[in-house]
Amino acid sequence: MSKILEKLADKHEERIINVLYKLEEDVVKEVTRATKGQLVSQRLAIQLRPQIKQAIEENFLNEADLIINDEYNKIAKEVLDTFGKMPIPDKFKNLTQVDLTTINALKYQSFAGFEDIAERFSKIINDEVYQSTIAGRPFEDMVSNIRSHINGVYKKSNINEINELVDFVNENKFDSTKKIQVEEAVRKLHTQYASDRAGNNLRKYAGQIAHDSVMQFHGQFTVAKAKEAGLNHFTYTGTLVRDSREFCVSMLNKTLTEKQIRDMWNTRSWGGKSTGDPFIVRGGYRCRHTWIPTDPAWLEETVDDLPTIEELPPPVSPPEPKKPVVSVADISLGALLNRGSKATRSAYDKDFNSQLTDQQKVIINKLEKPNIVKNTKKGVYYAGSRQLQAELNAKAEDVKSFVIAHEYGHHVDYVSNDVKLVAWSESNQGFIDAIKKDRRRFDGTSYKDLTGKDPDGYFVISKKGLDSLHKKIGKKKNVKVYSKINPERLLTEYETTVLHDDGFNSLSDIIDALARGHFQRAYNTWGHGVNYYKKRGSVEKEIFANLFGLRHNKKAYAVAKDIIPNTVKEFEKRLDELEKL
Repeated sequence: MSKILEKLADKHEERIINVLYKLEEDVVKEVTRATKGQLVSQRLAIQLRPQIKQAIEENFLNEADLIINDEYNKIAKEVLDTFGKMPIPDKFKNLTQVDLTTINALKYQSFAGFEDIAERFSKIINDEVYQSTIAGRPFEDMVSNIRSHINGVYKKSNINEINELVDFVNENKFDSTKKIQVEEAVRKLHTQYASDRAGNNLRKYAGQIAHDSVMQFHGQFTVAKAKEAGLNHFTYTGTLVRDSREFCVSMLNKTLTEKQIRDMWNTRSWGGKSTGDPFIVRGGYRCRHTWIPTDPAWLEETVDDLPTIEELPPPVSPPEPKKPVVSVADISLGALLNRGSKATRSAYDKDFNSQLTDQQKVIINKLEKPNIVKNTKKGVYYAGSRQLQAELNAKAEDVKSFVIAHEYGHHVDYVSNDVKLVAWSESNQGFIDAIKKDRRRFDGTSYKDLTGKDPDGYFVISKKGLDSLHKKIGKKKNVKVYSKINPERLLTEYETTVLHDDGFNSLSDIIDALARGHFQRAYNTWGHGVNYYKKRGSVEKEIFANLFGLRHNKKAYAVAKDIIPNTVKEFEKRLDELEKL
């Protein structure tokens, strides 16, 4: 999903939601005027229906009409801009009379969706007035119900704190930097004030259709242009978020023919799938992915319009200038510690900077810093609060552990990504595929993936493969534990791992990620274990953080390159991208 399309979808949803407050006030005002605050006449309730319908039309439908006529041309332009970058004849890149007819028809279809919702909630509000009259419901209760039917939990209230929370949500809902605070405000509205937990209100459906209409208009016009240009291959594009549907996760960046897409649509089901055409409804309601037309032949290099190498004069290469030595300033992280003396903060900075290359320092200076840093035994990073915890001068038994750089790697992985609270590593298909490819370099077995997510199968590294990897990072040691009371009494005996050198605990963690937690258990070594790696994205995020922590150490990083060469290549490509920000 392009940035322009994403902004349009959010903008349209925001405009529709904002106009619902005026609708809420106009409907309540009209009901109050007609009844004078007394529900005494069923006839009067019936007579109110035209006024309620008019209020909905003048507010909700009028705004929908303005959005569609004023803004949907921008969606069409976004489609044409996409086709303009394709190696296709110019006649397919421009707006034609047929396109204008298609656009107008799609606009009409989009508006019909808003009309359906308006009709539905007009009846719901009319029924509320009529039923309240029959039941003798207090006028104030009826007014509260009407407000709930329109704006749900975000309705106007006589409790100031509710109004303040609603105002905060409305003002910041589309601000990605305040997503956590907005979610907390919504949670408080639902739990502390028990407001409209069902969520069946005009705001819910209006916001959804405002978003989905943008995406569906884009999908329909894109497919129409693709057919016109004779393109029948499509790539599923967009980004993943923490609650992305199974379909979207499995299909991201895959290219299929139109027939394959339709066959898959007719034979597969998943949570959140909606009825309709696969190119229009995509993953389902509120899906932010799109099918972009392509042609596999474009991937082939062609130089038919250029002179051959033999036809070109030999290049004259000027002498390479000497690269100036640039000194990169150290990173100040100790200042963010929640507590600690001046000496501790200085030592923390020294330890952290010793774990970084100059390139990493440049990257860190370009990105947002953590909100808070804690010097704790447990190393952990919380993406939501941007809290980093890592121990000063940490050790893994007798070797140095680069835990501060490791946890900062998690921070970089999250804050450098376009999607809030989703790490780059878990959403970048190149990185994900590289890990799968590197896992298959070792002895193991490929099983059929019963989830259907991986057509290549579910690969498990064998004990033979894990033994060969274990030798790269350490050696086995037998440990005996005796009673302190009776030193001759053997309490237990077990086997553990002694690491070869500094940072090799991170290499152990990388292998444990490849083995999905079974390496730590089998060799009593460093890692996160089986349960941790059941979480989606955990393998990719841990490998990224471990590589970030090892990047400065030549010996350990060389072993990492030997174990996961394809993944290291993608990791270094990412660092180069971030350095150029």
